[in-house]
Amino acid sequence: MNPETTDTDSGFDPSDPALHLEYLYGPQWREVVKIVERAAQLTSDEIELLNVHADKGMPTSLSGSEGLAGLLSNFRKSTDDSKATQIAADTAKEFGRTRAVQVAGLIAGQAISPMTTGDSDGFGGLLKSLGALGALTTVNRAVIAAVLGDLIGRGDFTDDIYHTLMDPWSDTIF
Repeated sequence: MNPETTDTDSGFDPSDPALHLEYLYGPQWREVVKIVERAAQLTSDEIELLNVHADKGMPTSLSGSEGLAGLLSNFRKSTDDSKATQIAADTAKEFGRTRAVQVAGLIAGQAISPMTTGDSDGFGGLLKSLGALGALTTVNRAVIAAVLGDLIGRGDFTDDIYHTLMDPWSDTIF
């Protein structure tokens, strides 16, 4: 069969963008695309709401006595302690979705990055984006949950784990 043609018997069309999205994000690609598209449209108020809903142990701004040093030191600790995130990573590995989780997280981060850096460049833009780490974390966890959504009930990836990852996003944005 010529790769430029459609196999009308099987319905296979190599030019169908859905095939490429499913390859990138897995069978739950529609949910991932919704989150990525919405993340690209976040307002500054929505970013602040996502920061508030991020892990309670993670500071979401540079204000207060901790400043940049506190933000950076606590960010690593809070993400390492996340049981839900670890279970999701293990599930992704077990079911061959690690690449899909990584790609979805990267694309979601790129979608939200223009909102967090704004017109500032250099150190000012860096500080502004660091102040939105909670929002970036929330969006990343939502796309992880979306990528793995069809695996709920397999292994340790339960409905509770899915909702732990997804609810801060869906409760704030949708």
